[in-house]
Amino acid sequence: MPTPCSTPTESKTTISTLVVDTDRPDGPVGGYRLHRVALQEGVDLFVWQGEQRQPVSMHIHDDWGRVQFCCALHGHSHFALDTGRRGVEFELPPGSGCISYTPDCRGHATHAGPIESVTVSIQPELLRELAPDIDADAALRRKLDSTRCCVPCRCSAEMHATALALSDALRKRAGPDGQARGRSPLWLLGQSFALASLMLEAHRDAGAPPASLSRIDHPKLIRARDMLLADLTHAPTIAELAKATGLSEQKLKRGFRQLFRHSVYGLFQQERMHEARRRLSVTDTPVMIVATDMGYANASHFTTAFQKQFGVNPSAFKRRR
Repeated sequence: MPTPCSTPTESKTTISTLVVDTDRPDGPVGGYRLHRVALQEGVDLFVWQGEQRQPVSMHIHDDWGRVQFCCALHGHSHFALDTGRRGVEFELPPGSGCISYTPDCRGHATHAGPIESVTVSIQPELLRELAPDIDADAALRRKLDSTRCCVPCRCSAEMHATALALSDALRKRAGPDGQARGRSPLWLLGQSFALASLMLEAHRDAGAPPASLSRIDHPKLIRARDMLLADLTHAPTIAELAKATGLSEQKLKRGFRQLFRHSVYGLFQQERMHEARRRLSVTDTPVMIVATDMGYANASHFTTAFQKQFGVNPSAFKRRR
């Protein structure tokens, strides 16, 4: 994200030009690289990666018309969409995601510093076949139908771990055929669909509350969820969450079951285990260190929790990786 005194390098490009594999310092994305693999007709997977010392600003024309599910792993991006009436701007910081659909739209995108993001791109007709229940999400359906859809969502630990695994697989691909070394096309397709599904679920969770849940309590529960997961090494108490959000403890516990389909600590434990799995997947950190980093004083307790979540103990998981 450029500062007011910076002068970003600007270029004009279409999405169809941008999605061609890019590995040139003088290409449309400067010092960044784009890894791409076509998974099936109408489904593509992309990983943006690189570092740019000077901000790169692009005028973008979406001539591709895909629904994009993007998860930002590193770096900040800024987007401004020209709607014809007034501009719509949004940020994509690390740890966040976005569902977008902007056929034939023009806008402005700025990237600076180290960037890594994963995007699953699906033709809208195919998405309706794959996720017919998307029509039940009235808010998202209206945004998609408007063809000016840019919907941010929070990346859960499971979503983050899935995106990292896909990024790692594409960056290790064997050659120009786009196939990833050690990862089959079926695995890539399944994980890509999983990432898109998780983002749709995140949007539903943050959207309209269930009929049984008060609209006043809904934003308070979202805030409680964000506070709960802000530090996966230590969970606040239910009393602390209730006091900070203005909910009674009973409403807090009941609301988590209704909105997130988990108990308060059940959700915390799930996210903590997914973060542990992510660290074991993409780093060489010993199991003991990961256990300690995740707040476990006893490694055997960590092993038991990990095996309960994933059906394999962490040491075996690390060896199989």
